[in-house]
Amino acid sequence: MFAVVVNAGAVFVLGLLGSILGSRFPVKVQESIMKFLPLSVLVLGVNSALKGDTIVVIMSVVIGVVIGEFLDLDGKLNTFADSLQRKFVKGGESNFSEGFVSGSLLFCVGSMGILGSIDAGVSGDYNLLLAKSTLDGLSAFFLATSLGYGMAFSGISILIYEGIIVLIAGFLAPILSPEVIANLSGTGGITIIAICLSMLNLVDYKLANAIPSILIPIIYGFIIKFI
Repeated sequence: MFAVVVNAGAVFVLGLLGSILGSRFPVKVQESIMKFLPLSVLVLGVNSALKGDTIVVIMSVVIGVVIGEFLDLDGKLNTFADSLQRKFVKGGESNFSEGFVSGSLLFCVGSMGILGSIDAGVSGDYNLLLAKSTLDGLSAFFLATSLGYGMAFSGISILIYEGIIVLIAGFLAPILSPEVIANLSGTGGITIIAICLSMLNLVDYKLANAIPSILIPIIYGFIIKFI
């Protein structure tokens, strides 16, 4: 669990620093950051979305969003984010929930976190998660300059998500073939693109409702392998 704690801690600490320093930037600088950072997120999303079986990726997104809408995951996650804000952040911050949800998805939907957690749980190899910690921490710093403290608190989601995977790594490892990993990346990439469009205020997505999409390629891989 060491690397999981490092990953979550890097996002939390650097996210806090970004939130504090970002508020001191001139308004024009903050606006410029908010315009250009989503483009970087878009590049990551497109690069990831091009992987995997197109049909599996599309079906994963559709089925996952239907499940998310039925369970109202976006509403529940926003409620949780609001409770965090009331307990730990003094004063109101209108985009706290946006930062928390966006950060939670951005840092959790990629295959790197799943593979790194599998390596940590099965063989005790922390290298991949430690590398992810560096990337996530830097991303959290710059994104938090615009999205605020919510980005830092998305480290909680990383701790829970990757921690669970480490604990069940022995079960997941045989299922995660290269094809399943590619489908995971493709599905996660579409979610990341949705984050970009939401950050640019082009489309109002209920981002958290896409969370179950990440599970569908794993379930599909399990069915193909054992049935």
